[in-house]
Amino acid sequence: MAKLPTPDENGRLILEIYAHFNSRPGHVLRANNFVAVAARRRLHMEDIQQGLEYAVSQNWIEETENGSLRLTDVGFSEMPD
Repeated sequence: MAKLPTPDENGRLILEIYAHFNSRPGHVLRANNFVAVAARRRLHMEDIQQGLEYAVSQNWIEETENGSLRLTDVGFSEMPD
């Protein structure tokens, strides 16, 4: 039976996208970066949105003044190798 991803799994998906861009702490991505990777990987945008919300709640990323998303030190330490 099919199973929906958990918020944690979606949050870690966001960290995988930062890893895709070889990000380090402080690196900023815009919404179009997430959309492009999601389209290539055929991911659901609902999962991306939930992942972004979860990643913010875990202090893995933070929103900048212009709406971009910055990877934190905490998020970097949680990124996949």
